[in-house]
Amino acid sequence: MFFKRIFLPLFLLELLLLLLTSLAYFLLVRYWNINLPEWVLWMFPIALSLLFVYIFLHRILHIIFPDLSNNALKLLPIVLLFVLVPILTAVLFPALAKSIRYNFATVKQLKSINNLKAGESPVFLEVEDWYVDRMRVIPIRSISTTSFLSMGKHQVNILFIAPIFSKTDAYRTHAKAWLGFAYSKVFSRKELNEHLDDKFAKGSIAHFKKMNVRGFDYFEAFPRGEQYEVFKEMAQVHDYFKSGFINIYRGQDVDRDILSIYHFKYFLFLFAIVGIPGLLIIAGLIAYFKPKEFEGLE
Repeated sequence: MFFKRIFLPLFLLELLLLLLTSLAYFLLVRYWNINLPEWVLWMFPIALSLLFVYIFLHRILHIIFPDLSNNALKLLPIVLLFVLVPILTAVLFPALAKSIRYNFATVKQLKSINNLKAGESPVFLEVEDWYVDRMRVIPIRSISTTSFLSMGKHQVNILFIAPIFSKTDAYRTHAKAWLGFAYSKVFSRKELNEHLDDKFAKGSIAHFKKMNVRGFDYFEAFPRGEQYEVFKEMAQVHDYFKSGFINIYRGQDVDRDILSIYHFKYFLFLFAIVGIPGLLIIAGLIAYFKPKEFEGLE
């Protein structure tokens, strides 16, 4: 009875929410070719899930509690639907969104990086004529807490940013975009006191020096999060900065189809180890707090 009346409807509801959110996100990345902030991947599924649950709340409740009258519905099962289901959708969706992004986002193809206009921020760029000089790089090292629940952990970031020019007129113009390189590792306070982050920093610098910074197949917009904001500040103090040309990219050699498949597999893995147990917990809570009228009908 538990699996048929409560868990299965919630399972189908979660699949439907992921499907609708994925369809909406597909339209967003396909026809609005801009680099969206990272928080969108969290707020987008939460907002759509809340809207869907609000519109179809009574239908969902009567599927879970088919013999229950409206005046017998209790507040707690409703709260669980409005809170836990959207949160679970938000946890599962980012991996699926990345798969959609790599598979369906529009790729802007340019003959020269000079053709990239001010204020234009496509998600993916394929450029024939571009040039980056490692000697024009700006490095920075920062330490930040990983989250509110970091438990004393700190993230050390080693960031490098370099201007992207056209190879035909390098250094004679301002940068048309920026190539960012980020190395991050989490350390405990004890490890920081022992200066283990210095070894990580030296290794990051050594890796960057060996990298072929002119050999990438295409550019991918750097995720718009905390590191992106730091990169923007770094670009603004560079000698070749000009307002309006603040696009931060990272070089990619991995085919987008491969990355799309990878993130979809990760989504399936996440759904198996987080989604299904999460649905079981939600279903268990709803069953525990089910209205007394429904208990009598069972």
